[in-house]
Amino acid sequence: MMIQGMVSLLRSLAGIVLPVALLIAHSVSAFAADGSPYGGDTELLQASHGAGKSSRVSLSDEEARLYRLLMDYRRSEGKPPIPVSPNLSRVARLHVRDLEAHPPSGSCNLHSWSEYGPWQPVCYNGGESVQRMWSKPRELTSYNGNGFEVVACTSSGRMLPSHALSLWEGSSAHNAVITNSGKWERLQWNAVGVAISGSYAVVWFGEESDPSGR
Repeated sequence: MMIQGMVSLLRSLAGIVLPVALLIAHSVSAFAADGSPYGGDTELLQASHGAGKSSRVSLSDEEARLYRLLMDYRRSEGKPPIPVSPNLSRVARLHVRDLEAHPPSGSCNLHSWSEYGPWQPVCYNGGESVQRMWSKPRELTSYNGNGFEVVACTSSGRMLPSHALSLWEGSSAHNAVITNSGKWERLQWNAVGVAISGSYAVVWFGEESDPSGR
């Protein structure tokens, strides 16, 4: 019964994850000559190709600011802060770079993953793609649970932490994920990962704690 209940919950939450394109104006940039999004990031390249499911990712100044803004916002809504997860931050970093280099198109929304990386590609449009997206933390890192993502994109050039938060605050679906409200009230976030690159900001939330963040 517990397993059936969890499946029902996940299915009910799937409808919330779908509307992610707050502003869809893509700026394409190649990070490497072969089309992969890793050029210039030696640590990320090593973690993805040579070191298995490594969790070594440090936040940039802007990513740290985004994390602080998110936690301040949660506190203002009566929610506790969430520990930073190196594993979920690595997933966020991989995805935000992938979005910059290979923006989704057609029926594939911003939760999609391209074919240019050490992962299973996902055209996120509901159905079976929901579980394939949620499982990315387990696929790419040593994190043991599902991950739930919010994405923001701006048409004004570089994404700023304050702008990303304002976009999510203005979207009832994204705001509910961030503040554990509505259908997300039954879940408790114990890990969060953040990333910003170019026009995009990505945040991953998880129920399971990340031992690598202790």
